[in-house]
Amino acid sequence: MKQGISMAAACALAACASQPAKAPVDDSPSNATAVLETRVVNGGVMGMFPFEMTEKHYVRSNMRRDDHSLKGTGTFSGYLVTSMAGGADSNITRLDSNRLWALNHRKKEYIECPAHGCPLPSGAEGKKPAQEEREPKQQAEEGCTARIAASHFDVKPTGEKRTINGFATSRYTAAWVLKLQDAQKRTTTSTLAFDVWTSPLTSPMRDAFGVEQAFGRSYLTGAPRAHTAPSAADRAQVMPPEVTRAMLGYLAALSAADRAAITSAGKQLSKIQGHPILTHVEWRVEGNACGAKDSEAAGAPQPGIGGMLSGLGGVLGKKDEQSAGAKPILSFTVEVKAIGVEPVHDSMFTVPAGYKRIN
Repeated sequence: MKQGISMAAACALAACASQPAKAPVDDSPSNATAVLETRVVNGGVMGMFPFEMTEKHYVRSNMRRDDHSLKGTGTFSGYLVTSMAGGADSNITRLDSNRLWALNHRKKEYIECPAHGCPLPSGAEGKKPAQEEREPKQQAEEGCTARIAASHFDVKPTGEKRTINGFATSRYTAAWVLKLQDAQKRTTTSTLAFDVWTSPLTSPMRDAFGVEQAFGRSYLTGAPRAHTAPSAADRAQVMPPEVTRAMLGYLAALSAADRAAITSAGKQLSKIQGHPILTHVEWRVEGNACGAKDSEAAGAPQPGIGGMLSGLGGVLGKKDEQSAGAKPILSFTVEVKAIGVEPVHDSMFTVPAGYKRIN
């Protein structure tokens, strides 16, 4: 009898040990907070260093938390990207106490600085980020300059409707065909294709953006020259700034004036109405202006967005100047997962227990 009782007790202890420990109860007060979440899938330039990134922002009028998680997705570079830059990190900005906490969740460490930023190390100003240093450039003849010979935008509403992450969206397709030419009349055709689903601004979206704007005003009042995190206006751009930077970095032979024209080209997409909820961009390049050489040969037309490009015949007047058949140099997707105001625990704006300060 005693043996049976002992066995039953042992089994009960084993069952308890196998159950995961319960997370501590968060009993801090909850208050209205703007919550904005975005997911980015970047195929990398020429397939180099592809990654997925999620950003989630919690904002009140005098405090903000920015969560960031990243992982590499490439077959060979996935581990490299994840190990060097991956994982989850957070920045908490408290204007009410003039503090900035930068949290490293993997190491359970944090750095504390004034709310408007940590002082830069000596010699750090003007240094290029490591990502820019390793981004590939198109091989071209030294000293050769290519100029924009023709530029054409084509923006069309498709009439399609779809609910994405709770947002009622409408679809637009767009393409920007750019013809570059050097002094020897050699040409390169660059085509940016957009597949965009947008939503009208709803009341929850306006409320969230209003809170974010209130924080931005308070932040800049304390330091007029400071830079805030990306705002609603930044996220409303159809052409993500990362795509512009990739184009300027890869097309190294462009003149200064034409590089500036590319930077401002996103304004041409103003025909797309509403706030972008799901944006997919593909970029293709074909040609040999300045003796440029692509590291990948042109392939067969891609499904989906590539098919849309096939309808751009005659944009530049010659069939061989269409770039529907080229493999994408870049593939980039931005998806809005959430925009609204909801109750959030005050503990989200404090350093978690057990984290060690390292500065």
